Amino acid sequence: MTAPLRRLVPRTLFTQMVLLLVAAVLVAKLGSWYAYMDERALAMQQLRVDDTLTRTAAAIRLIAAAPPPLHKDALDAVSSGEFRLWWDREQIDSSAAPTAEALAARDRLKAQVGDAVREIRVLIKRPAGTALAAPDGSEQLKLMVSTLFPDGRWLNAATVQPARPAVSNSSLYFSILTSVAMVALVAFFISCRISRPLKQIGEAAERLGRGESVELDERRGPDEVRRAATAFNTMGARLRRFVDDRTRMLAAVSHDLRTPITNLRLRVELLDEGETKQRMLDNVEELRLTAEAMLSFAREEGGEEARAVDLVSLVESVCEDMADVGAPVSFDGAAKLPAVCRPIAMRRVVRNLVENAIAYGAEARVYVRPDGGDIRVTVEDRGPGIPAADIERVFEPFVRLETSRNRSTGGVGLGLSIARSIVRGHGGDICLENRQDGGLRAVLTLPAMHVVGDDRQGRRTAARQIAA
Repeated sequence: MTAPLRRLVPRTLFTQMVLLLVAAVLVAKLGSWYAYMDERALAMQQLRVDDTLTRTAAAIRLIAAAPPPLHKDALDAVSSGEFRLWWDREQIDSSAAPTAEALAARDRLKAQVGDAVREIRVLIKRPAGTALAAPDGSEQLKLMVSTLFPDGRWLNAATVQPARPAVSNSSLYFSILTSVAMVALVAFFISCRISRPLKQIGEAAERLGRGESVELDERRGPDEVRRAATAFNTMGARLRRFVDDRTRMLAAVSHDLRTPITNLRLRVELLDEGETKQRMLDNVEELRLTAEAMLSFAREEGGEEARAVDLVSLVESVCEDMADVGAPVSFDGAAKLPAVCRPIAMRRVVRNLVENAIAYGAEARVYVRPDGGDIRVTVEDRGPGIPAADIERVFEPFVRLETSRNRSTGGVGLGLSIARSIVRGHGGDICLENRQDGGLRAVLTLPAMHVVGDDRQGRRTAARQIAA
C-alpha cells in the first residue's frame, strides 16, 4: 500500500470498527436490494408473458367469431401501445428456433383457442443476463405470436416491454439511510465499549513504564475487560516487587561492602610507603567510590515516587546551583513544560550531564525545548568529543575513555550508565552525538505531560500533551 493510501486508512480501532460495520451494511443492503429487484423483474416478466398470452387468445377467438368486415375494427379494439396485432402473409421470424418456454406457451395458447386457427407459433426473447443488466432500459422482453387462420392469412401479435420494473429511489434511499443510521449507532456503542478500556490500559501501561504507580479498576466493564484489568494490576505489582527487590539487594550489597573496604584501607595504610602502597590505595578508593555510587543510586530509586514537575524549572535550578559555585553554565529554556518523573533522580541525571560537559568540555550550554510529544533537554560542550565507535560504549557500566576523558577528574564509569537507566525508566532516553563545529552534545528526551490538578479531591491525572 502506498503512503498516500496508507494515510487514508483510519488509525484508531473505534473509527475502523464504525467504518467497517457501516460498509458491511451498505454492501449487504445493496446486495439484497439487487437480488430482490432481480427476482421481482423475473416475476413481472412472467406475469407479462401470461397476460399477453391471455389477451392474444381472447383476440384470436374474437376475430375468428367476427365476420371479415369487422376484423379491422376488432384488431384496433384489442391493440394498444405495448400490444399490437396485424395481418400479414408471413409469420414473424420464421427462421428462429422456438425455445422450450415458447413451445409450452404455444400449447397453452392452443388449448385456449381450440380449432379456430390452423397453426400457432410463439417466440419469446428475454434479456441476456440478469433482469438488472441494463439499467438504462435497453434490455427488453419481447413476445411474438403468429397464428394461421383457415383463409391462409397470418395474424401476428407482438409485445415489447421493459425488462426492469419501475423503482422508487426515495424508498431505496430511506431504507439504506435508516439501516446505516441504526448500525452506526450500534457500532458507536460497541466500539466505545471495546476501545475505551484498551485506551485506558495503553495509557496505564505507558505510565507504569515511566515508574508511576498505576492501578486499574477491576470492577467496571465486561468480564473480559475486568480480567484484563486484573492481569494488568498483577503484572504491575510483580514489576514493582521485582524493581524493589533489585534495589534493596543493590543497596544491601553496597552497604555491606563499605565495612570490608574500610578494613582493607586501614590495613593498606599500615604498609610501608611506596609505589605498591599508593596503587593499592587507589584501587581501594575506586572500590569505595563504586560502592558509594551504587548505594546512592539505590537510595534514590527506592525512596522516591514519580510526580508531576515542571522540567524547565528543574533543569534551570540545577544550572543555577552549579553557576552559583562558579561553574561555566548557561541555560536557555522554553515555557513551562510539565512532566511526570522522580525529581531527585532526574536532577541527578541532569547534573551528571552538566558536570561531564564542564569537566571534559570546558563549559555547558543547556537548552530545554518541546519536541513533538516529548521534551528535549540538550547539553553541549566545547570538548574533544568522543570517537564514533565509542558513542554507545560509554553507557556501559565502569567504562571510561582515557583517550578523550581526563582520569584525574574522578568517577568510576557509572554516571552515564545510571543516568540512562533512570531516564529509560521514565519512558525516555539519552543519546550522545559529536557536534560538527566541535564538542559533544548530550540529548535527554522525556515524554511531555499535561497535568490537571483537582484541589478539592486531591487527585492528579496526567495525559500526553502534544506540544505546539
